Amino acid sequence: MRLIYDLHAIDKTMLINSKQKINKLILNKIAQTTKKINYIKIADTVILNDIKIAFKDPSYAVIFSPEIINKKIINLMKKLLMPKPIISELKIIKKTMPYTYRHILVTAILATKISLDKQLKGKYDPIRIARLGIVHDIGKSRIPPKILQKSTPLTETEHEILKTHALIGYVLLHYYCGKKHALYDCASFEHHERLDGSGYPRQAKKINKYSQVIAVVDVFDALIAIRPYRKTAFSLRAALDLLLENAEQKRLNKSIVHLLISLARQTKPNLKKLRISQIQRDTPPPNNVYGKIAKK
Repeated sequence: MRLIYDLHAIDKTMLINSKQKINKLILNKIAQTTKKINYIKIADTVILNDIKIAFKDPSYAVIFSPEIINKKIINLMKKLLMPKPIISELKIIKKTMPYTYRHILVTAILATKISLDKQLKGKYDPIRIARLGIVHDIGKSRIPPKILQKSTPLTETEHEILKTHALIGYVLLHYYCGKKHALYDCASFEHHERLDGSGYPRQAKKINKYSQVIAVVDVFDALIAIRPYRKTAFSLRAALDLLLENAEQKRLNKSIVHLLISLARQTKPNLKKLRISQIQRDTPPPNNVYGKIAKK
């Protein structure tokens, strides 16, 4: 694997040049160069208040109910410790890419809510999944804004550049988190992988269970939010239809998709009683260029 551009950390340290092949040896060396890590509580930053604001997103009015679960998630987030450079990266993303920043926070919140669901019987550590949600898109900070803000379909070259954000985040987290990088980086690296091997950057079929949750939530929020490339968001039903289609094609974790559908209903039905319509309930918005590549 290689990057298209040289990669520097937030402290200007050169981590990888575009000619280097990235492998475990290189990544281990990067992790070993990490200086003393200073951790900061999310509760001591503006991020906690932004998380509270994210709960008020009208698109999530049903999903983020009942309120008692939201309070539990906020209390959990208060305990979250993050290396100082990650906090600095998030502040830059908030300033330069506010929609990406919002997406990061919503992904962390929703993934955490899924992890807390009693039907999963403690399968996921809520603290870990919250942490992974917070850092999953950190690599976007190095993608040229003109690509992220483009309102028309990306060219093949631009799409390849965009896809490097998963690997960029993975490398950055090795440097920021040192020997503890494994607690932070799997979702950054794998949130665009798919269970049928059709994802990137490795076309892997074996995907960490936490990354599978982040992958579902990442796609869902990308669909129901307004983006530079799509002025009209997917409706909740159209987004869930697309997720179901991907689950049936064994690209996304079906159990997590079904749980998300349950959360999106007022009654929050038990998964054993969940009934899913086989009829498409809504269509994607007009002029949607999500995932499309510009023709030459």
